[in-house]
Amino acid sequence: MAEKKSAQCVVLGSGPGGYAAAFRLADLGEQVTLVERYDTLGGVCLNVGCIPSKALLHVAEVVYDNADHHKLGVHTGPAKIDMDQVKSFKDGTVGKLTQGLQMLAKKRKVQVIQGVASFRDANTLSIDTTEGEVELNFSHCILA
Repeated sequence: MAEKKSAQCVVLGSGPGGYAAAFRLADLGEQVTLVERYDTLGGVCLNVGCIPSKALLHVAEVVYDNADHHKLGVHTGPAKIDMDQVKSFKDGTVGKLTQGLQMLAKKRKVQVIQGVASFRDANTLSIDTTEGEVELNFSHCILA
């Protein structure tokens, strides 16, 4: 039997549009539930797309800039890249941002459910979570 929950507003997806909508609704006094299929908030952009790419591009820029220092009279050896450390830098950057979103959700009392949602009807979601099925009734829903 599914666990039954309810919310005034549900936001499906915690990418940039989803968490912004959820946080704004909470700031306006609404009871908000944010449903995310992945383990961390932030969506594709924060977890595997834009932010990780920018962190890696920053590392590449540092290497590139270092290659031109000889033109200024600064001589260094060839770059040595430790890919484990580069990955750690990238993961650390993503981790700080996702933890920040988690903290902002908690501060605003946004309930987060990690699972895959599907509509049962116009005001009910069925959410498959690792703990089982959750039936979520709501008044308003934003697909983000």
